[in-house]
Amino acid sequence: MNLTQNDRLEQVTSDTLIVDVDVGSQIHLCRAFDWRGFELSRRIFKFRNTGMGFLTFLRWTEELMNKTEMKKVIVGCEPTGSYWLTFQKFLLEHDIQLVTFNPFTVNRGMELDDNSPEKSDLKDPKTIAQLVKDGRFSTSYLPGGVYAEIRS
Repeated sequence: MNLTQNDRLEQVTSDTLIVDVDVGSQIHLCRAFDWRGFELSRRIFKFRNTGMGFLTFLRWTEELMNKTEMKKVIVGCEPTGSYWLTFQKFLLEHDIQLVTFNPFTVNRGMELDDNSPEKSDLKDPKTIAQLVKDGRFSTSYLPGGVYAEIRS
């Protein structure tokens, strides 16, 4: 999908929960924010890169949405390696929008927070939340059917 900056900004409203996931090979870490950048999750939520882990993530997200009365969720991640592809497929099956970021953009965005380019698992989700809020994300396309077969 080819969206302009304004189109991306319009997707993040006051009733949007922004969940940002730091993708790992076995464990994913996530934090939740509102459209202004306030953290809604008290601490980092960890879930495994498995079907059961994804279901616990979904339950955690739904509980946060009910608690904060949010109506929509946008999940953001930095697509490193191939570990995020199964997560993307899971979110697609549950009609949850996933947006992605170039790792270089995330690295440069960290400098805006505290003048330090150092990466950490605690810092990545907050930086990604700021990028979602500012509409500086990409949407990825996961082909289905014959197109998925051609791609593989």
